[in-house]
Amino acid sequence: MKASVPRVLSEKNLTLAELRELLEKVEQTRELTGLERYTVEYARKFAKIEDPAKSRRVVEELMKTFDFPEDIAVQLVNIKPRDPGEVRLVLSPLNKLFSEEDYRRIIEMVNE
Repeated sequence: MKASVPRVLSEKNLTLAELRELLEKVEQTRELTGLERYTVEYARKFAKIEDPAKSRRVVEELMKTFDFPEDIAVQLVNIKPRDPGEVRLVLSPLNKLFSEEDYRRIIEMVNE
């Protein structure tokens, strides 16, 4: 008998804080699978912004201010960069030039 593979019903970029909150709600209704337990522990350990609402607010601000795609904004929130080099690495897929002031502003926004 083949093991059933879950179907993907929808896809959304989540910050680690949002992911943690979502899995903790699921955990209240049923036991988490091994992968879900591992994932929620990872999110608990590495979420740099603890509050899911605040993390989403920062994502929205980054998207609005810099016209970033959601996945890039989420990644910036998840790693909470502290120097321009870290920001450059995350932004490199965009193939755009940003000023040092832009990098400084991004760092300020994710670290507020």
